[in-house]
Amino acid sequence: MKHIVFIALFLCSLNTAKAQTSYNFEKDSVSNLVLPNVFTPNFDSINDVFKPVTDEITELSFSIFNRWGNLIFETERVNGFWDGRTTSGEPCQDGVYFCVLTAKGIDNKDYKLKGFVQLYTGGFYKK
Repeated sequence: MKHIVFIALFLCSLNTAKAQTSYNFEKDSVSNLVLPNVFTPNFDSINDVFKPVTDEITELSFSIFNRWGNLIFETERVNGFWDGRTTSGEPCQDGVYFCVLTAKGIDNKDYKLKGFVQLYTGGFYKK
């Protein structure tokens, strides 16, 4: 078996100017926010909570309303999530819920999103 070996030599003169690249990571921050539209809180560890997908978000609050406009859940935590239960801990029925979200990004961009989320438990909470 033959082996071919390549040897590369780089010679630099001491009089040559050095190229230097610098990057400010603090300035590389673009905020992004996405609202999922369905989740299945059935404790199978797959898609069990409704949580906005955030990137470089510093402030976040969202509220969940039922189809009659009644407040079901709200949080002001950046990593907050809804597990399909009311604030009193009662499981919600399968169906479509309305989400209102406000947030602020690290770039000081304000976000105001509204959307629908489908809650589907497949009867998991029924006895």
